[in-house]
Amino acid sequence: MYDGWTDPTRRSIINFLTYYDGKIFFYKSIDTSDKMHDATYILGLMEEVIDSVGEQHVVQVITDNGPQYKAAGELLMEQQPQIYWTPCTAHCIDLILMDIGKIRRVQQVVEIAQTITRFIYNHTWILSLMRTYTGGEILRPGITRFVTNYIALDSLLQKKTALRQMFVSAKWQESRYARTGTDGSHVENLVTSQSFWQRTEKIVKAIKPLYEVLRTVDSERYPQMGFLYYMMERTKKQISENNPKHAQEFINIIERR
Repeated sequence: MYDGWTDPTRRSIINFLTYYDGKIFFYKSIDTSDKMHDATYILGLMEEVIDSVGEQHVVQVITDNGPQYKAAGELLMEQQPQIYWTPCTAHCIDLILMDIGKIRRVQQVVEIAQTITRFIYNHTWILSLMRTYTGGEILRPGITRFVTNYIALDSLLQKKTALRQMFVSAKWQESRYARTGTDGSHVENLVTSQSFWQRTEKIVKAIKPLYEVLRTVDSERYPQMGFLYYMMERTKKQISENNPKHAQEFINIIERR
């Protein structure tokens, strides 16, 4: 298994791991910062590790879903037909979620959520009031992987009633943020707007089935491929039921990936 990542000093690292008898073992790590990560180079790394482990011991090679890895994997299967290349399921689903996150109406909802949470967490008094009403924290949407934004939107949705109560409370209305601040009035309007919550709920309901598949395949369980196909077919059906208006757009992304 090949796992590429960037370390804190911005070096490009590829880790090589082996899976056998229900256990994963670290094999070795290579600094590839000065290399062009094209299909030829990736194929060379695959062949080097396979030769070292022993061709007779290798059944499958798993990498992420980058085009250079896909091209290298297909070349490997041509040269060594007894070995199968497979893209990482978790990475495929992560890319699906990333593509959904690029849809403009989804981006707009995430941006509104960022505005709300940024305003709350940037003011100590408002943050304290929010904790009093919600009994905890709100996960804040980031600007990176969309799966994080999905979790943040779901967290915000769970606090919907408490947040709306907070922004119509006498304590908020009498505060200087509500009376003199344009930012406060803007966020109050966003939180009390039914439109924002309806849009958020539709997105969360549509994406939830994909997130559940990601959690399953990214856990310590190792589902059979047949079970994975079943989960994806069920996911497409659930998306169609949860968001009929935009379901086909999401399903097209799933099929493309």
